[in-house]
Amino acid sequence: MRYIAWAISRFVHVDTTTVSIVPDAKRVQPLSGVSYSEADMSVESSSMLKRRARELSDTTQDVLKFYAGLLDDIPYQSFTLAVVERNLPGGHSPPYFAALSQPPPATPIAWRSDPTYFSEFPEFFVAHEAAHQWWGQAVGWKNYHEQWLSEGFAQYFAALYSEHAHRKDVFDHVIGQMTRWTIDKSDQGPVYLGYRLGHLKNDSRVFRALVYNKGAIVLHMLRRLVGDDVFFRSLQRYYSTFRFQKAGTEDLRAAFEAESHRPLDRFFTRWIYGALLPHLRFTYKIEPDAVVVRFEQVGDLFDVPVTVTLEYANSSTDVIVPITEPITEQRIPVKGIVKDVEANRDNAAPVIFVK
Repeated sequence: MRYIAWAISRFVHVDTTTVSIVPDAKRVQPLSGVSYSEADMSVESSSMLKRRARELSDTTQDVLKFYAGLLDDIPYQSFTLAVVERNLPGGHSPPYFAALSQPPPATPIAWRSDPTYFSEFPEFFVAHEAAHQWWGQAVGWKNYHEQWLSEGFAQYFAALYSEHAHRKDVFDHVIGQMTRWTIDKSDQGPVYLGYRLGHLKNDSRVFRALVYNKGAIVLHMLRRLVGDDVFFRSLQRYYSTFRFQKAGTEDLRAAFEAESHRPLDRFFTRWIYGALLPHLRFTYKIEPDAVVVRFEQVGDLFDVPVTVTLEYANSSTDVIVPITEPITEQRIPVKGIVKDVEANRDNAAPVIFVK
């Protein structure tokens, strides 16, 4: 473990259960050190929050099982959720437990304009804090420049849980909000600045918008560029290699290059070490049997996946177009009369469109 921590309060016991997974015999590579296929889970709370803690118990169990299944590992043999009252939501997640803050009804602090507030996803904070058992604890980060490997990963894994446990529209809402904050704050500096982001303006939202949300969007774009199979194999490789060690951005890049068999230096240079966003010019042409879409990059070249939506009379189709060259053209077969064509309707790509 990276450090020792504890929470002291007048807790009452709420629930006890066991989280377990079936290990995958075909995992990318073997784990080093002690690995667990099950863990004892306990839920504790202050007396006033006992009902809320009981509501969170099933969710927490499902979250832990989902993450353990993705990475084929439970890093610690026990996990305790400690639900405490605090004016701001959020929490802290050392090894073996997470302290989850629940604001009282009369809290004087408004957080709805914060980058990490997702109105459609009330389970976000417990999903984020639980993810730190894997990202931030089991796999650490080398220095403050690499903090996105903890917070961005926890942010995206929380989003993945919303995709797993909710309707697709909730996941789309979470990703869209992360993208909007990325676009709004990217000019404040690269993700690689870590906690220095927002320091000069004393605005901690810049840090959360970029290290948390942009870091998560970087992972989402990687997933859309390489595909789900390669993406999750790459994460397993990275996790297995650096379990109970400290890792950096170049270590993550190496894991993804090993699984995808493609160079990703420009991707990480632009999205982690740089602060600019891609500027795109989008046009399309409707033909009898297809729509031909054309993207032109204006300025620096980026690797970015953009969704193109074809709108029909009673339905729509989404196609992900990977943009990696100065000009990208793609022919998309159609299944009827196309009423409209739109790029990035899902707000999943942090891009600027120009005329």
